[in-house]
Amino acid sequence: MLRHRILLHFAEVALKGHNRREFELQLRRNIKHRLLRRGVHWPVRRGHNRITVHIPDTPRADVFEIATMLRGVAGIASVAAAAFLPRAELHWPSASPQLHRIEEIVVRMAHENWRAQASFAVRVNRGDKGFPLRSDELARRLGAAIIEHTNWSRVDLSRPDQHFYVDIYPEGVYLYDARHRGLGGLPVFTAGSVLSLLSGGIDSPVAAFLMAKRGCRVNFLHLTATHLASERLLENLVSRIAKRLSIYTLRSRLFLAPYTHFDLALIGQPPSGFEMILFRRFMARLGTRLAERYGGQALVVGDSLGQVASQTLENIVSHSQATTLPILRPLIGMDKQEIVERARTIGTYELSTEPYKDCCALLSRHPRTKSQPEQLQRLEKRLLPNYEALLERTLAEMRVLTFDTGEVLETGSAAHAAKSA
Repeated sequence: MLRHRILLHFAEVALKGHNRREFELQLRRNIKHRLLRRGVHWPVRRGHNRITVHIPDTPRADVFEIATMLRGVAGIASVAAAAFLPRAELHWPSASPQLHRIEEIVVRMAHENWRAQASFAVRVNRGDKGFPLRSDELARRLGAAIIEHTNWSRVDLSRPDQHFYVDIYPEGVYLYDARHRGLGGLPVFTAGSVLSLLSGGIDSPVAAFLMAKRGCRVNFLHLTATHLASERLLENLVSRIAKRLSIYTLRSRLFLAPYTHFDLALIGQPPSGFEMILFRRFMARLGTRLAERYGGQALVVGDSLGQVASQTLENIVSHSQATTLPILRPLIGMDKQEIVERARTIGTYELSTEPYKDCCALLSRHPRTKSQPEQLQRLEKRLLPNYEALLERTLAEMRVLTFDTGEVLETGSAAHAAKSA
């Protein structure tokens, strides 16, 4: 059966009061952007509590593939590939609309979905209260038509094996046999800009994803163990993780900076056990510089309270006090299994389990679990006396990759990024 529309419902966006229109317009822009990046030029229309994608004559497989892709757009609560009957075709708003047209499509869907011993239910949403039949009346009529004209015989209104949906809106009637859960949250680019400190591990990509789901524009910063040649930038594991995340974050930059200057500054110094927290403070300050130059209101990290030594409450406080920018920690109350499950869902888990010499793994093997900001400040003055120069040298050797919905747009140096900011 041809599907004439992709029906996209949103939930949280509908609660936005006076700002709702801005959120709806941004969601529509993001949907159009995803379609255009895929080479699809289908019209996208905004309605009350919904957005519809209007489909020209195209193979059914393409429709379902595009519908599945749109489930990954932040702000969308549900997605359905639907047949559509325009209002005029039903001779409505007359008192006797052409209900047989609705019955024909529902019966055809029932034929396509029949399974032996399975149960079904018809769900009618009368979004336009001017429609002459109540929801329960139309549902009973359609259910009777299914039983009369198909092999379906079992109705279960509590836990059916198969749903048939009928949504009645002012422009017409949408009919579909499957509704899939979307990403939810808020449209990207509606909640400010953040810089996510990205490692090659499991946690930080999930933290970045969650901030995109809450509507943030997300860019990334990663400190590499070595200087990366231009031709190897895209091979880097974190580059591939950022590319994957850009499916959800849309247009994002990845800043790749070597941490060799920091490492060299500590060579010859006896181990203190504070190397890890010193490095995290250095990374926070570096991220602050980038946020100031390229736009960013907060940093994001993948900390989960108490998961590792550097993430005890004492060390989190010491980390936070290295910068005046807020440091957001969306994973702070999640356990490892919750984080792993989310990483699997968004497609970063397999990447994050590949072997990689992450900077954190190359620092102290026995980090201290408790620190005090004053104590760390004294260490920084003694071990890293030229701190400002250290930051500037690191930034000068930075490389930048730009991604958009899972594709690489451009690569360049820090100078190039500054010109195009």
